[in-house]
Amino acid sequence: MPRRTAQDAALTREAVLAAARAAFTERGYSRASTAVIARAAGVTEGALFHHFASKALLFREVFVALEDELNRHAQAASRQGEPMAAFLAGCRASLDFCRRPDFRRIVMLEGPIVLGDAQWREVDSGMGLNTVVRGLRNIAGYDRLGRVEAKPLAVLVFGALNEIIFALARDEPDIDIDVCMAHLERMLRVLLTPYEA
Repeated sequence: MPRRTAQDAALTREAVLAAARAAFTERGYSRASTAVIARAAGVTEGALFHHFASKALLFREVFVALEDELNRHAQAASRQGEPMAAFLAGCRASLDFCRRPDFRRIVMLEGPIVLGDAQWREVDSGMGLNTVVRGLRNIAGYDRLGRVEAKPLAVLVFGALNEIIFALARDEPDIDIDVCMAHLERMLRVLLTPYEA
């Protein structure tokens, strides 16, 4: 029997992750069985469990990958323009990204239930909060807003963004991205006024 290469293993792992993302998006965590995921990936359940010890760990990996994609998407959107405009572009890109069906279902609706609130927040803020800290310091000026001072402000802004995203995920009425962005800009200008040159 030929030995599997590291490349074969990586391809199998990626196929399982892609199939799991599709199944969790379409069926939700509880209805997406490992048998269905394995079949969609073109592997056996044994191969699936060789790469992921449990369905919960597989879900967490898909969740982390989506959070990472969101963070990279927001960072890419915030690379152009003056600091406030760049930061707001990153925030808007985040809100637009979060309307994707996979992110909406896996991260915002299923994630807090499957992972639990503490683990969900650990991953979410572990990626996004540092991006917000850097963005706020870039707006105010790194010499005027230190990291220690920036973190509480970033928690406020990050919390506001997450609540908007949750509201969008729940399809709450009267939640308009343009209106939310206008409020966010006003909030940022007030929060950062003490640090202006």
